Amino acid sequence: MEVVVREASQSDYEAVCALFVQLDQLHAQALPDLFQPVAGPARPREYFAHMLADEEGAAFVAVHQGALVGLLRCSVRSAPNLPLFVPRRFVSIDDLVVAAAFQGTGIGRLLMERAHQWARDRGALEVELVVWEFNASARAFYERQGYQTVRRVMRTRLA
Repeated sequence: MEVVVREASQSDYEAVCALFVQLDQLHAQALPDLFQPVAGPARPREYFAHMLADEEGAAFVAVHQGALVGLLRCSVRSAPNLPLFVPRRFVSIDDLVVAAAFQGTGIGRLLMERAHQWARDRGALEVELVVWEFNASARAFYERQGYQTVRRVMRTRLA
C-alpha cells in the first residue's frame, strides 16, 4: 500500500476534522463524564490555523490514493525550569488517529516515524505521549513502538 506522509495544510481542514470526529467519538463513548459529542466541526478553523502556524509544533497527515487517512500532531516541550528537574527538550505526541478502515496497516507507524525524525531534527532526545487507560489497542500500539509507561494520572469521585 502506497502512503505519503506530509505536513498538513489548510486545504486538509475538512479531512482532518473527520479524523478528529472519529477520535472524539471514541473518547466520548469510553469516558462520557469527561468527553461529550460535538455538534458541528470537530475543531474550529481558527484552532486548525493556529495548529498549523505553531512554530514549536507540527501536524503530519498520511495520504493514500488521494484520501487523508491519518493524522499526527506533536509539539516541542521542555522540562519545568525548577531545580528538581533535569533540563531536557522533548517532543510530545498530542494526537494520533488513523481512519478506522486503515488501522493495522502500518500508517500509524509511518506517522510515528515521521514525528520521531521531526523530533531529532529539533534536537529532542525523547518523545512522550499520553494515552487513556481505556484505549488498550493504542497502548499496545505504542508499546510495540518502544514506548514505556513512566507515570499514571489517577482520579476519584467525591460524594
